[in-house]
Amino acid sequence: MYEVYVGLMIACMSVMVLLSIGMIIIVSLQSGQQANLGAITGAAESFFGKNKAKTMDAKFKRITVFIAIAMLVVSILFFVFYLLKNAL
Repeated sequence: MYEVYVGLMIACMSVMVLLSIGMIIIVSLQSGQQANLGAITGAAESFFGKNKAKTMDAKFKRITVFIAIAMLVVSILFFVFYLLKNAL
């Protein structure tokens, strides 16, 4: 069983590396908060302001949240496998 837990820990580390690279790429593609200053001037009431959920930034935000949750789950799984490995 020791080898199984070590293998699962290696798999978790590999997935974590891939998720980290994905997070770096997605965050790099997002625009800064400077682009959201349209709300001050009233530009948020335009067609693009009302359909903000369909923009690329909104999609990037959802992907970022998904990757962050996946990283949390993989980290917890890694910790559980680590504890089970040491319990043997």
